[in-house]
Amino acid sequence: MQLATLFGDGMVLERETRAPMWGRAAPGSEVRVRAEWSAAEVVARADARGAWRVELATPSAGGPYTIRVAGTDELTLRDVWIGEVWLCSGQSNMEWKLRPGELGGVLDSEREIAEARHPRIRVFEVANRAALHPASDVRGQWVTCSPQTAGEFTAVGYFFARELERELDVPIGIVDATWSGTRIEAWLEGSTASALDATRAEWQRFANAREALDAGPQQAHELDPQTISALFNGMVAPLVPYALRGFLWYQGESNRSNASQYVELQSGLVRSWRELWGSDAKPFYFVQIAPFAYEDDGGETGALRDAQRRCLALENTGMVATMDIGDPLDIHPRNKREVGRRLSLWALARTYGRTGIVHSGPLFKAVRFEGQRAHVTFDELGGGLISGGDHLTGFELAGEDRRFVRATATIEGDEVVVVAKGVLAPVAVRYGCRADAQPILFNKAWLPAAAFRSDSWPIR
Repeated sequence: MQLATLFGDGMVLERETRAPMWGRAAPGSEVRVRAEWSAAEVVARADARGAWRVELATPSAGGPYTIRVAGTDELTLRDVWIGEVWLCSGQSNMEWKLRPGELGGVLDSEREIAEARHPRIRVFEVANRAALHPASDVRGQWVTCSPQTAGEFTAVGYFFARELERELDVPIGIVDATWSGTRIEAWLEGSTASALDATRAEWQRFANAREALDAGPQQAHELDPQTISALFNGMVAPLVPYALRGFLWYQGESNRSNASQYVELQSGLVRSWRELWGSDAKPFYFVQIAPFAYEDDGGETGALRDAQRRCLALENTGMVATMDIGDPLDIHPRNKREVGRRLSLWALARTYGRTGIVHSGPLFKAVRFEGQRAHVTFDELGGGLISGGDHLTGFELAGEDRRFVRATATIEGDEVVVVAKGVLAPVAVRYGCRADAQPILFNKAWLPAAAFRSDSWPIR
């Protein structure tokens, strides 16, 4: 008898829910599960393939507990905590570690690691794996946060967890399923990929190749981590349906070349992951990509940022802007603490119902054009608009010729008024769309405005 690897010593289970627990045993055998917090024993019978599953009614936050699982043999899970669990996924900026080195290094990393004494924060890092078919299990283990272990944690996930633990006073579990440099297509569930216009042809090529491989000699197949659905199969499918509160996502840099498809791709991912976890409104909070001087940029970065913003049309999503904390010379900006904090603001306000929290920077609402002037309005004013310097930057205007010109912008009440020399009759406005732009529009909570385009013109 065995448990799925997610269920191990030191794990965190989602509180006040029916948390699934599963594994394998001899076909037809009985499996009995007893959690220390409950007098009731839960019983399952392994099916013809040996798979079994139970649901544990979890209490309010607490621990440590033990869970005993008995079948043909007996297992005991120790140091089990009940609290809040979030799945972190995406590419390198989510994978980025606290410790310095390859794929790691944050501001004040030595101090941050030395102060990482949070035994109620636990992280399960899913080992990198690309797979042809949905896998049944993952490799990894739950690790307790301490100065000896925290250096290997996802930095964004850690700082998010630290804020939640402090504010909610409960244990926090982070499941880290990330792979640097990967495109969103690799994280799509198969039936979703086959249904989306953006990936239907790519999925068919993959399906044909997979069929040929399946028909050939039985051998291990090395897959490119960019292969459509390969990372979903290897790293996400085996996590379903582990009880989660929500999802955190930081990805997009590798999809700049097909930014026009990104709304469909991310929206498809959100819907499918929610469906798999049994909730069409499970929170999904994500990060708009930061400033960086891409050598090959021809407008793709601005289009990708705006596509991310448009994904907010989905219910119960939230986006963190990073226009003020990026580094044009480093695609991996080091201020991950603020990224994690800003994600926690969305969770605290929207998921946990905390009042009085400004959780977002200004978000583009509308624009009206009057002569040479563009009047831009925003949602999420956070007490009002302010500039982080002497002059607002990052705004551009275009007329019917679709040629964008750097503009002058001023705050007038709750609007930003934008004008540009030579643009006598503007029809479109953009903000923060140049790849390395670091504009300085904020609300009074010092949360930055998100990049946006009022147009949907093709990228030149």
